[in-house]
Amino acid sequence: MFRILASAALALGAAGGATAQPPAHGHISCKGEPREVLVRVVNVKESVGLMTLELYRNDPDGFLNKKGREFRQRFAAKAPVTEVCIHTPAAGQWAMVAYHDENANTTFDKNAFGFPAEPFGVSQNPKIRLAPPPIEKALFEVAETGASVEIRLRD
Repeated sequence: MFRILASAALALGAAGGATAQPPAHGHISCKGEPREVLVRVVNVKESVGLMTLELYRNDPDGFLNKKGREFRQRFAAKAPVTEVCIHTPAAGQWAMVAYHDENANTTFDKNAFGFPAEPFGVSQNPKIRLAPPPIEKALFEVAETGASVEIRLRD
């Protein structure tokens, strides 16, 4: 019986039958749609809380503030790598920030000195010292065919 089904499936595939096309990126949230971005957040220590992604337009004045943010998306964090696909509204240059909201309070917690108390990262993984990087160091290109970006969390 298995041989008959396998042969039929091979024949149907060879004859040009309808077969599902895999998405451009291998994650379940990826559908192969235009301007789809596979985001890989690496260095996730624990599978607790929420991973938050924020997408920013190419606007130096709006980077890392509400007026420049295109959208924010939250989903379950998964160690050691959290992956998800997002869609940009248009092709072009974008910047992204990720932070691991470990206590799931939907806030990017900071310590008494105003420094991040939760792991975070920026697209293109620029060096970060005492001030946020300029947007030019975080921009990545999204084509109509999509893109992928890896963000390394910093403790």
